[in-house]
Amino acid sequence: MRTIYFLDDGPCLGDSLIDFLQLYGYAVQFFDNPAQLAAGMAEAVPDAVILGASQQPLAEHMPALADLVPRDAAGQTRCPLIITADQQDFAARLAAVRAGAAAFLGQPVDPQTLLERLDELTDMQPPQPFRILLVEDDPVMGQVYLAALTQAGMQVRSIADPTLVIEAIHDSDPDLLITDLNMPQCSGLELAAVIRSHADLTALPIVFLTGDAGQDSRRSAVNLGSDAFLTKPVQLGDLVETARARARRARALRALMVRDSLTGTLNHGSIKEMLVSELGRVRREGDALCLAMIDIDHFKQVNDSRGHASGDRVIKSLARLLRQNLRRSDHIGRYGGEEFAIILPRTPLADAQRRLDALRVQFAQLVQPHRIGDFRVTFSAGIVQDDGQAEAGTLIEAADAALYAAKRAGRNRVVVG
Repeated sequence: MRTIYFLDDGPCLGDSLIDFLQLYGYAVQFFDNPAQLAAGMAEAVPDAVILGASQQPLAEHMPALADLVPRDAAGQTRCPLIITADQQDFAARLAAVRAGAAAFLGQPVDPQTLLERLDELTDMQPPQPFRILLVEDDPVMGQVYLAALTQAGMQVRSIADPTLVIEAIHDSDPDLLITDLNMPQCSGLELAAVIRSHADLTALPIVFLTGDAGQDSRRSAVNLGSDAFLTKPVQLGDLVETARARARRARALRALMVRDSLTGTLNHGSIKEMLVSELGRVRREGDALCLAMIDIDHFKQVNDSRGHASGDRVIKSLARLLRQNLRRSDHIGRYGGEEFAIILPRTPLADAQRRLDALRVQFAQLVQPHRIGDFRVTFSAGIVQDDGQAEAGTLIEAADAALYAAKRAGRNRVVVG
């Protein structure tokens, strides 16, 4: 359970909201006054702090409360601070920013919105290291750059031969390519042109390193989609910060292209591409793979009786449950509407069935809050195991057939195909 400290000058979080947060792994500890909160902070720093201002002007009330949240040497809070307030104008939001708040929510607090922000701010999983492909024909400088980027926490693959770059890109799937501009076998500009001739690599960020600061080279690099241009001798700090910033932006842009906007899971096309990729990998390595298709039961009734906004919240709650309980090596995609596809690499069929059935039970227990009355929903699932020969489309059809068998059998169950 993740611990949340909460202090408010009036009623803000009701019992139903507390129960709702607990279902998703959050334990809320209330404090009656600032002194109690300070004492709690002295004992243990929580995963997040929620400070509420229901009855007093935020600009006057918040600075003293925000000072109770421990901060590092740079003045940043050591745990995320969420501020809720009745007052939601510019002055209130500015006061929250000055207090160091990571999020500002109006009152009454919407349960789903609060949960989403808590998930974002208290994510326990460290981000995957940025993947960098370095092309440098000078072995000495290649090692220097490799060491600096690796020490900064990045995964770096270094090659000296530019003719191997396409193969290396497909093998390592880099977030960023860093290349020397002046290489005897193939210049950096020529290399970039070759890369851009591949339709699937037109968006790969490229950073050029060169001792030639001429404007012609810079213009040519820009025309080929250069993201940055570092002049030698390259300051290693500049190299690291440039690589980190460009890789972070590239990863964010990629997420927008491959992820479903509602749930944050892979979109329809991306989950199908991932299945093709994973099938190839597990077959090369001799591992098992299972594919599950799950669908929310009686979803149309939810939309009809409680509205499409409520239906969207149900879909998001299922996506969140899947993300929280599946492994990082598993892949979740919104296949369409209320249907999700789950790829489970290195998972025997019996284990996949057990895990999906446990998720089915958990989801059925979740309370879905609504103004006309809380409710619960269930899902049905179909699972198949890769036989080592079937194409991705055939595997999807088989999992779908198992899913519809679960629907015909009465719903709220997992069927193996």
